[in-house]
Amino acid sequence: MIIQDFKQARTSDPTVSAFSTSLNLFNLKDIIYPHEETSEQNQITKGALNAAPIVLGVFFENTEDELSFKNEMYILDGHHRFKYIIENSINKDLDAILINIEQVKIDSYTSELLVKKNVFLTKIIEDFGFSTEEFHNSMHIQIDSTKYYSDKLMDIRKLYSYKKELMKANFISPIPNNITTSKSIVRFSAISIKDFSKVYIFPYKSTWITPRFDN
Repeated sequence: MIIQDFKQARTSDPTVSAFSTSLNLFNLKDIIYPHEETSEQNQITKGALNAAPIVLGVFFENTEDELSFKNEMYILDGHHRFKYIIENSINKDLDAILINIEQVKIDSYTSELLVKKNVFLTKIIEDFGFSTEEFHNSMHIQIDSTKYYSDKLMDIRKLYSYKKELMKANFISPIPNNITTSKSIVRFSAISIKDFSKVYIFPYKSTWITPRFDN
């Protein structure tokens, strides 16, 4: 894909290649892929579409006189707005940011613990035998500064499906990574770019992606 009308976008990390432009996201829906689910309580309205640009991660091939990249764009921010665009057939150009997906940093979206730590530990030990013993290629759950590993969970998708179960059962609740809380913080092994897929979507609030964007 080639874009000729664009300008440099400001980010919290100036070393990351990012550009602002306008795109008809509805017409491009077949090459735009969400990487995580949306909340069942989507309160997006038409007015919210112009509040902030949708951020799309792309694999750039050229960023000089024109932008060229693979016909494969992943939503990094704006999943609910994109869903609204598709469901309501919003067929017009909207602000978007294109960012080099290979330069972004992906962290686990943090959660705060809603139950006592010993109750949570008992739960994850009974379910998957988590312990402080590290296994090769094993996934982990981190409670504050301590990591717990399981040789029964070796797949990132299964780990995040388990996170979704723990959220639904009210053991944990997502909290933005830049917000402090007096409760214990729970983190999961981070998803990487290689885990993104055209055919698989991670659960809601799986990732915290930086850099963040200025308006």
